[in-house]
Amino acid sequence: MKTIKHDLILKKDMTFKESITVEGDIKGYFNLKVIGNINAWNIDTGNIDARDIDARNINARNIDTGDIDARDIDAWNIICKKRIKKMKSVKTICRVYITNISKLEMKERG
Repeated sequence: MKTIKHDLILKKDMTFKESITVEGDIKGYFNLKVIGNINAWNIDTGNIDARDIDARNINARNIDTGDIDARDIDAWNIICKKRIKKMKSVKTICRVYITNISKLEMKERG
């Protein structure tokens, strides 16, 4: 397992051939592929700034990304366009889960 003791800023597409632990946030407008697990504080385009996440397991406070392709996900908040499950038995555990963000309609407050 690789441990990164600060934020991981993606300046290009990156691939890790082992699990990673990031003692900070993962940010950047590029693709991240991890052959193993991702453990980070925040993964998103506000807190993993990435187009795609491909990992076995993701453990994070917040995830905001285009696509998630993973087995199990444990996060506080997930905002994505779509979630692709590897198998029917995999789990997504979170406090808030929003998909198809481009199709959300604003509700007026009265």
